[in-house]
Amino acid sequence: MRAPPTSLVPVTAPARAALIDRRLQQLADSGLDRAQILEQLLAARWPIEQLKARFPEMPADAFRYPEPPAAVTATARAQKSPSPVSPSAPTQTPTKTPAWTNPVSAAEGISFQYVPLIQCSFPHADPKDATTFKRKNGWLELTLGTTRPDAGLPYGVPARLLTIYCTSEAVRTNSPEIYLGDSVHDFLRRLDVPITRGARGSLSVYANQLLRLISSTLTIDENIRDGAGRSGLHIRQALFVEEAQLWWDEPERKVGNGSSLLLSSVLFHSILERSAPLATQAIKQLRKSPMDLDVYAWLVHRLFHLGKPSMVSWAQLSDQFGHNYTLARKFRQFFLGSLKRVTAVYPEAKFKVTDAGLLLLPSRPHLANPKAPVKR
Repeated sequence: MRAPPTSLVPVTAPARAALIDRRLQQLADSGLDRAQILEQLLAARWPIEQLKARFPEMPADAFRYPEPPAAVTATARAQKSPSPVSPSAPTQTPTKTPAWTNPVSAAEGISFQYVPLIQCSFPHADPKDATTFKRKNGWLELTLGTTRPDAGLPYGVPARLLTIYCTSEAVRTNSPEIYLGDSVHDFLRRLDVPITRGARGSLSVYANQLLRLISSTLTIDENIRDGAGRSGLHIRQALFVEEAQLWWDEPERKVGNGSSLLLSSVLFHSILERSAPLATQAIKQLRKSPMDLDVYAWLVHRLFHLGKPSMVSWAQLSDQFGHNYTLARKFRQFFLGSLKRVTAVYPEAKFKVTDAGLLLLPSRPHLANPKAPVKR
């Protein structure tokens, strides 16, 4: 793997404070005392060694991460996101979603993905020298770009698992600051991703995909229509990351403790409005295939909102999921194989495969008994 860009790896910080120091100052400016600031940083799961260095006056037993509330479970929250529209449906105004209540972590059985990345996903395979990638799903179009053409675009399973991790952490902590190092490695271990070393090992692969993700830009175009029937276009543009500090542990070349990134403000607030819950166990079982992950996330999100049967044609499915299939019959073969694996972990999903496409039917929620979200 090539050496990381020096702009992403500040060894010293004369020009800008480290992310943890910036966050500490923000909390101090809000009027919290030192004990309250430490409590906040522990709740956000900053690395213990960094906190000890900044709070030397605190006793050793003060540096413990809080246990998640017993009442917080994978079924504790429900999503109220933009009502899914079939690719052939008329345009409509995108609905903003309240942030989730009672955030939960992947360790508790639930993870989250950013809804536009469910509706229009990243590339399945390496797009090589391409600097943009577009997917369209009816009323929504996603354009993935990069600020560093030499880095390349994120793709495949690693890109999906990393975005799930970042989205899950943003929802869990209600903060744009995402901690890496042992945190992301623990997440991958929970998914049974083999931790292997070497130039082609998983540590190098995920470090490379992380660099691609950090350099990514997202442009989301959505058709809108007001109550009077006037149509328009809503455009959201965002850097994926505003700032990153990466430390490389030798000799494995893995992302080390103290590494962190700051999601862009536009993306962070959009994630809080538009995140969808997924079962971590299901992600674990489907983690070998990008299409399996995409189909699973799409079915969970789509069926959650479905009030009546809805037909999605093979052409529409191919536009959304068939990244590299030139023959319709080939796409259909691979899609049905993926659908079979997805329903093995998501048996609540109800649908009928027809010659015209996939007839989606109202189904029991995959994550049952959610509470209503709090209005914001």
